[in-house]
Order: sequence, then structure tokens, then C-alpha cells
Amino acid sequence: MKATKLTIGFREWSKLADFVETINHEDEMMAYQIDNTTALLVAVGECGIAWIDSQAATWFEDYCMTPVK
Repeated sequence: MKATKLTIGFREWSKLADFVETINHEDEMMAYQIDNTTALLVAVGECGIAWIDSQAATWFEDYCMTPVK
């Protein structure tokens, strides 16, 4: 399992809940919204995290993904 923290720019806070819902509909992935601009994302492996990263790039203009140890 791999986990990452997603932080988005404040201007895009209204998109985060829908993004989290989209990730939760995928098999072997889980997302949890921490606050208006932060979410915890979990996937089975590197491919899952890479897919989440590509989705984040599509959804958000200003975002940062930080691996969680």
C-alpha cells in the first residue's frame, strides 16, 4: 500500500469533495478529505498512485502530492 497527501490551492477547494468521491469509486483505492484543501489518498502500489497523480493534474491547476511514510 502506498499513501500520499494531496494539497490543493485554496481557489479550487470546491472541487476536492468530488475528486475524493471519484477516487473512492475505484477498486483498490481510498481517499479521505482532511479539510477544504487537503486529502489523504491510498492505493495498492505505484501504478495506483501514478493514476491518482494524473487525475489530480486533470482536476486541479495548483496541487502538490507528498508521499506519506
